[in-house]
Amino acid sequence: MEKTLILIKPDAIEKRLTGVILDRIESLGLQLASAKVAVVTEKLAREHYANLAGTPFVDNVVKFMMGNFNNIENRRVYAFVYKGEDAIAKVRHIIGVTDPDKADPWTIRGQFGQKKNGVIQNCVHASGSQEDAEREIALWFKPEEIVE
Repeated sequence: MEKTLILIKPDAIEKRLTGVILDRIESLGLQLASAKVAVVTEKLAREHYANLAGTPFVDNVVKFMMGNFNNIENRRVYAFVYKGEDAIAKVRHIIGVTDPDKADPWTIRGQFGQKKNGVIQNCVHASGSQEDAEREIALWFKPEEIVE
């Protein structure tokens, strides 16, 4: 079974969209393998977004994920591991492309995402490939926290 990491980001938590997002993911028929509430440190955010190192926007992405952008008070994300056949592709399809302005309007990012103060606030992260999923899940979860 393929696994994927899903993060509900601070903007979605602030807007109280967690239930809507999880409902859409649950509709895919995937199995929940793990869940947690996490406070995102700068180290974790930079490791998670290592692919953005050196870009002009990485610092804003890190601040955003830490809840330090737009004075978001809850400073946390919700992290999930879902598993199932074609889990990565199914989740990526339902969340939409990174830029909410370019995402199909029926996707999570298309419906709820926005650009605000120069930062893309797109509600949710999902692993983009099997390699990304393995690396990301290992960053956010200990092996014993995942139900196989």
